[in-house]
Amino acid sequence: MLEFHPMQHGQASPARLVELLKQAKAVLNEQGMASMEEYGDMLQWGLSRRDGVWPKFHVYHPGWCSFDDRFWGSIHYHAGWIRGTVLAGHLEHYTYRAQEDPEGDRFHREKAYTLTKHTHQQPAGTVYDLPARVPHWVKPTRLTMTYFEEEVTDEMAELVNPAEKVLDEHPWTQADADALLPELLDLINERVSKLELTI
Repeated sequence: MLEFHPMQHGQASPARLVELLKQAKAVLNEQGMASMEEYGDMLQWGLSRRDGVWPKFHVYHPGWCSFDDRFWGSIHYHAGWIRGTVLAGHLEHYTYRAQEDPEGDRFHREKAYTLTKHTHQQPAGTVYDLPARVPHWVKPTRLTMTYFEEEVTDEMAELVNPAEKVLDEHPWTQADADALLPELLDLINERVSKLELTI
């Protein structure tokens, strides 16, 4: 059952952002860049699960993917809630109200839907709550790093697809992603230095 609830937004404290950025830097220094092949449009570092919650770091870059919700596989939902924080960069975050419609152009579990798109601008420091089963998609406007905690459930996340399987374009390779590591570490260091001046 697809849901729609307004996405709630807030602002993370400078101290919390510094804590998460330093944790992200430690993960990068230990593990390097994550696998580009796993998703193709983002890099993910999954941390240890605790109390039914799975914390993760993600990195996005505008050049990695077409980031266009016309494509198959773009719009999806998570079975559990997500609490996210934009650590650096900027996202356009889209949520979609799904209405059953025999003439709809998106399909989920053999039902047709028409989707109404809602756009949320999320600069660095934004905290957001995405409820479970709300279709969404993100588009980075620059190199962007996020942290989010996802509720662990027995149900898998699923896609909300167009009729034709037109795949997103993924032009970057693992080597391209690996080469971005110094820039990403510089971005983290710059953010931490500026934030620490405000604590």
